[in-house]
Formats: sequence, C-alpha cells, structure tokens
Amino acid sequence: MKKGDSRKKTGFTIIEVALVLAIAGLIFLMVFVALPQLQRQQRDSRRRDDILSFLETVKKYQTNNRGALPDGTGNAIAGGSGTSSENTWQDFYNNYLGDSFADPNGTKYTLEVTECDNTRDNDCKDLPVLDSMDYTLHVYRQATCKDSETAMGTSNPRNIAVLYRMEGSGIYCANT
Repeated sequence: MKKGDSRKKTGFTIIEVALVLAIAGLIFLMVFVALPQLQRQQRDSRRRDDILSFLETVKKYQTNNRGALPDGTGNAIAGGSGTSSENTWQDFYNNYLGDSFADPNGTKYTLEVTECDNTRDNDCKDLPVLDSMDYTLHVYRQATCKDSETAMGTSNPRNIAVLYRMEGSGIYCANT
C-alpha cells in the first residue's frame, strides 16, 4: 500500500453480521412459537362455527317438524344405521348433516344425545375428562348453557345445549 493511499475498506464487521443473525433468529423463534397456537385457535374457531351451524340445522329440522326435536337419546354417527324409525337423531344426522359434518382435521363428528338431569342442582352432567379430542358433540335435550362450559336444565322441551371440548381453550357451550 502506498503512502497517502486512503481508500476506505467497505463491508460488514463480524459484530454487525452476528447482530443481524441474532435478530433474524429471534423473529423466527417468535413465529415458530406462536404459529401452533394460532393454528389451534383457528381450528377451534372453525369448531365453534360448526356447532353454530349444527344448531341452525336443528332449528331447520324443528321448523319442518312442528317444533319437535328428533326422538330419543344415544349416539349418532355419520352414515350410521341407528334405528329404523324416522325422526331419530341418527335419521337427523343422515338426512340433515350428512358426510360433510366433520372436524377441521377431517374426522367426522359424532353426537351423544342425553336428557339433561335437572335433579342435581339443575346442572347437566359434566363432560368426561379426556386426554385428547374425541370429536363428540354432547347434545343435552331440555337444556340451555349456564355459562361457557356448563349446561343446565330448562322447562322448555324444545331447547338443546351443545357442549364440545376444544383443542386449546376448554369447553364450548352453545344452545338453541
């Protein structure tokens, strides 16, 4: 290098590069930590919409059947044969809900229909404790939501409450 040659060297220092990589790493870490929670919330939101759609379908059924609900209790599944009589929950599932009534992951919902036991402090029975999703809508006849996670009995035989265990946020209760 000649004396008097004052060319300035250009480029990034190692500290500047390390700082940029650290910031980028923090951004990626925040995205990967938040992403599963956002996806879980999105699936739970879809499940809430499915339950509200189910309740709208029940209202359509009641409109077509002079305000009556389907008969009986028990389980109803997609494509299930159930009982041979009409106006059962299995008949309702097959004719009103069909095969498209499924959880966001593709698993078909099942219905567990129960009469609300309003002899015990007017509360319906609690949902069983589950380790994982069971894709069962717990339908309580003659019931309404007491709060966001509990159903209670009513005197109106045309009311139903639906409870469903969400993936990330407890139990969701909705009623007609």
